[in-house]
Amino acid sequence: MTKGKKSIGRQRIEIKELDDRGKQQVTFSKRRTGLFKKASELCVLCGAEVAVFVFSQKKNMYSFGHPNVETILERYLDGKTVSDSSSLSQELVSVDEFNRQYDQLQKELEKEKMHLAEIEEMNKKMKNTNFGFWWDEPLDENMGLEEMEQYMKALQEVRRKVGARIEELRIMPRTSLMQPMNMPMGLGNDFVNVNSWESNACGGFVCWNNM
Repeated sequence: MTKGKKSIGRQRIEIKELDDRGKQQVTFSKRRTGLFKKASELCVLCGAEVAVFVFSQKKNMYSFGHPNVETILERYLDGKTVSDSSSLSQELVSVDEFNRQYDQLQKELEKEKMHLAEIEEMNKKMKNTNFGFWWDEPLDENMGLEEMEQYMKALQEVRRKVGARIEELRIMPRTSLMQPMNMPMGLGNDFVNVNSWESNACGGFVCWNNM
């Protein structure tokens, strides 16, 4: 029976400075991200308030803080304890209120966007169903000079016809009074022609001659 290869198990990796500058930059970026992640988890799990500062070899500073770096740093420099930080609690309440108002405004904004979309959709339907006037429609930007001239002539022709029709309607009431008119006299087929009126008076009444 063959024996399997023995494992040497987990070995402790020696921590030492890397010689390669490229590897140093990559490692710094990875470890910095991991450090900030661990600090964030500590804040979430334990309710801790943490501030972390990291400087690279190029003297670039990177920081992480909860609730923010400035508050933690001021408390450290002033020597304030947690019980003395009533202003911090007020700031946290203000932040929570701000977040609540922001969420509310976001919801109202979404409602307004939906309302605007409904109005635009309604306007499209009105145009598709020929509501409104055709002259309110925008001109086609692709129309050439010849097409524009034809369009203008068509508008002028429409204007001429409308003007002629208006004149007809204005003249019609006057001409209708001047035309002969047959009026019924009782039942049957007896009619009176207005042109057959006589000018003589019979006891103060106009005499009618039946045709």
